[in-house]
Amino acid sequence: MGIIIASICILVYLGALVSVIVRINTSMEQYRLVAEQEFFDLADLASSAGVLSFMDETFIEIIQKSLDASKTLEGIIITGPNGEYGFEKERGRALNYINGSPRFRNRFDFSRQMLYQPLRIQGLRNVNIQAVAGALDYAELTEILKQALFLIASALILAFFTLIAESVRKGHATYDKPKAEDKQDKVNKNAAGASAGSAAAYAAGGSYSVRGRVVREENTETRLTEELQRCAAAGQDLAFISIEYKPAADETFYARFAADAARFFTSRDFVCEKGEKSISVICPGFNLDTGFLNADEFHNRIMGKYPDFFKGKTDLCMGLSAKTGRPINAERLMFEAEEALERALMDPISHIVAFKSDPDKYKAFMESRGEES
Repeated sequence: MGIIIASICILVYLGALVSVIVRINTSMEQYRLVAEQEFFDLADLASSAGVLSFMDETFIEIIQKSLDASKTLEGIIITGPNGEYGFEKERGRALNYINGSPRFRNRFDFSRQMLYQPLRIQGLRNVNIQAVAGALDYAELTEILKQALFLIASALILAFFTLIAESVRKGHATYDKPKAEDKQDKVNKNAAGASAGSAAAYAAGGSYSVRGRVVREENTETRLTEELQRCAAAGQDLAFISIEYKPAADETFYARFAADAARFFTSRDFVCEKGEKSISVICPGFNLDTGFLNADEFHNRIMGKYPDFFKGKTDLCMGLSAKTGRPINAERLMFEAEEALERALMDPISHIVAFKSDPDKYKAFMESRGEES
């Protein structure tokens, strides 16, 4: 009996440990994504405010209020033509000053998530923003540890009362003792299964799918058809962009990359899964030129955000096509964008290729399908 109880306790301890590790890792990943979102929102705000006034009293107040309202960001350094400017949520926690210039403090804790982005402010060059953010929600960490301790305490209490029950049972042993032992063994096995099941439930609850947060690949054509119909009714143009990166990466990076695209193109409803290293983006209201310019800007932003991952411009390739007044269907538009992407992937220099339709060839194609041009 003692061996069985010890086994139950070990299972519970291991289950609690696995649960804590998985949930803390998941919490840190989610916290990091929140930090990135807050940082890019603040960077966009700084770019907008800097157009009217850069580093004057109004600009400083806007940046400081945004920093104070953030959940994860602890300090900001903005580099401009006349030097560097520091902002802190808590004075002395994130920054120190060396020869009058702000520098992030070196700290041996979780708050070492560094973020960087250049600012696009008309009339100013070499303007950048960088930030340091926390990597873990300490309130959530406390709750995770409390739940783990509760699970362990429950197992110890169960073991304690099981020992008492066993002692009482032995003190009143009868001729049918073997049957009583069989019954007790069954109870212990059920308890062990329940403990292991609890650990598995915690592990499952702590994980999450990085897919499913954008339009699924099999729904791309349906989603594109809906937008083509809507744009045709409104007299708008529409561009479709296929994007693929060459370096190998795990699914976590894919989720971050898709989230970056959703932030840049303003909606997850227009970002579609495509394979393991590709996404597609539906751009209502964009003609071919506008689509190309936005694709190039997104390319520059991604290259700047992941310089260690993308070593050269052709590590991230794009192909695009646009409706441009044609009564085109989703299948054809996707095909044209894919053809353009294939050319970009094979080209050693060009990382973005746009498909420009030939009216005569397109008319012949439509007639071959029995459709009106």
